[in-house]
This record gives sequence, C-alpha cells and structure tokens, in this order.
Amino acid sequence: MDIDIDRELDSVARKVERTRADAAERTARVGPISGRASSGDGSVTVEVKPGGLPTEIVITPRGLQLGADALAAQIMSVAAHATRRAGGAMHAALAPVLGPGGEKHLADLGYEPLDDDDDADYDNPLGHNPLGRRPR
Repeated sequence: MDIDIDRELDSVARKVERTRADAAERTARVGPISGRASSGDGSVTVEVKPGGLPTEIVITPRGLQLGADALAAQIMSVAAHATRRAGGAMHAALAPVLGPGGEKHLADLGYEPLDDDDDADYDNPLGHNPLGRRPR
C-alpha cells in the first residue's frame, strides 16, 4: 500500500488551519478569557489570564490589616482560585472546537472544566470567612 505523503500532509495542514480558524472565531466571540476570585471577606480580589498571569490584584484596607504573611497567603489562595476559573473558561471556549482528543490536551495544560461546586471548594487560608460570603 502506497501512501501519498504530500496529500496526507496537505490534509493535516487543512485540518490544523480549520481548527485554528474555529478556535480564533470562538475566542473572539466569547471575548477575553480570564478568571476572577475574591477572598471570603472581600479583602483580596485577583484577576488572572489563563495560566495564572495576574492582570489585577485589589487589596482593600481591611486586607492590609491582615499582616504580611496572612496577606501573602490570601493573595496566593485567591490567585489559585482565579487560575482554576480562567482554566475552566478556556476549557469551555476551546473544548467544543477541539473535541474529545483536544479536551485531554486542554486538561494536560491545566485547563479543566469547573464543577458546579467550584465556589464551595474554596479554601480560605485564614481558616475563616468572617462575613459569611463566598468568593466571587
């Protein structure tokens, strides 16, 4: 059985280009993909791009009263939560374009779907949620 390498390469190139165009169109439709989370007491809010690059960190005066170690822990925890959300948003945007095989690659990159219980699983590093609010 002879394989026409040029024809096979052209076929793969067309599939790659079609997938790239579909992904570009879908991400343009959903807009910028990011994740945002706040601490339970609202003292720290972090927004990140997929992969965790921070685009905004907001610390309220109450957050500044936490002390350096507690504030650092709060920022790291909230950033991790925001990163999971950004990964979930990326997964939601690209999984329909890439299909089942692509979903595995997205998961390998850390872009996994979020559970409905995502907010319930938030772990406040300070061990309490003084205002009883869930992270946003």
